[in-house]
Amino acid sequence: MPEYKVPGYAVVTGPLGGTEEWARQAAITSGGALWNNGTYVYRNVRGTGENGTRGVISNHARGVAMDLSWRRIEPRRLGVNNGRIKALTWLNTVLDNWEVLGVQCVLDYFPEYGRGWRVDRVGTSIPKNHAAEAWLRYVRPTLHGAGGGDWFHIELRLGMASNPEAVKDAFNRVFGKSTTAEQAPATVEPTTKKGGKRRAGTDRPNPNP
Repeated sequence: MPEYKVPGYAVVTGPLGGTEEWARQAAITSGGALWNNGTYVYRNVRGTGENGTRGVISNHARGVAMDLSWRRIEPRRLGVNNGRIKALTWLNTVLDNWEVLGVQCVLDYFPEYGRGWRVDRVGTSIPKNHAAEAWLRYVRPTLHGAGGGDWFHIELRLGMASNPEAVKDAFNRVFGKSTTAEQAPATVEPTTKKGGKRRAGTDRPNPNP
């Protein structure tokens, strides 16, 4: 069974190039359905450390995590129509190739309590398309921002997060060279910084894909 290694990685002092490139490639290969809503930031996991208590350090602070939003923001040319549906199709391809792309964890904030995919659950039952056996649907409050959150949180193994060229090669192997134009940089407050959680707009897709 693969090991979930991210919690053992050291906290870093700035963004890692492979993670930044992975987020860029995600925007390109999803046809703009996803855009980078934040990568590195030094902070605690949301919902921990309030009232003067010591929190749990976020994996964003380890440089291996990113938030990719599928929210449509027409004035800023971010996202596309039916963004969640297109983003889920892209995500299924990613999870069919999780080893090549270095994926360790995915969190989906849209269902009522959210759901999580983790590498150490791959192969724990009869293998399924998109390594679907690695998904766990939460039945109680677990993810801060779940229940309408319009982004995926994705974590990478350190070797991929540290190597932009390896990321480019991996995406070329999985998706082929893309000619899709990149989306404009995000100009909204990212979910990795202080502020309210992101929620879906008027486009309300099925929360139970």
